[in-house]
Amino acid sequence: DQGAMIVNDVWGLQFDPAMAPLVAKRRVPVIAMHNRESADESIDIVANVLAFFTRTLDIAAHAGIPRDDIVLDPGIGFGKTPEQSIICLARLAEFKRFGLPLLVGASRKRFINSVTPSAPDRRIGGSIASHLIAVATGASIVRVHDVAETVQALRITSAIEAARKADTK
Repeated sequence: DQGAMIVNDVWGLQFDPAMAPLVAKRRVPVIAMHNRESADESIDIVANVLAFFTRTLDIAAHAGIPRDDIVLDPGIGFGKTPEQSIICLARLAEFKRFGLPLLVGASRKRFINSVTPSAPDRRIGGSIASHLIAVATGASIVRVHDVAETVQALRITSAIEAARKADTK
């Protein structure tokens, strides 16, 4: 009612039963993020995310949200151990099976600290590395803190890839 143009639901339409009908009624795109109340190191996190997204898409379809209005976010750092966040990034391509855009927000997350101890404002390198891999393996959108640095890294990566492909022709 206040003019929101997109909904970023950190519970993937599964927490508030009024969310999906509201998104459908307002006809706005939704970012549906995977989340858990707490991390559980014993689960297969990729299987959990896949099942979660399947349920999210069922809820969205039932509410009348067009698939073209949905972006999926594996929720790096949310309800996951640092190792599980890394696994989600390493296996990001598996989430492409839904045929929807993927958003990754790995910027300055705690999992970076688990690999290379650092304060959040010192995790720029890890953030950029994570987002470069995410884009290379299927992310359409990255949520970042350090916009200029990330754009520069993505443009350089793209230029190098283009030159590499041109060189192999």
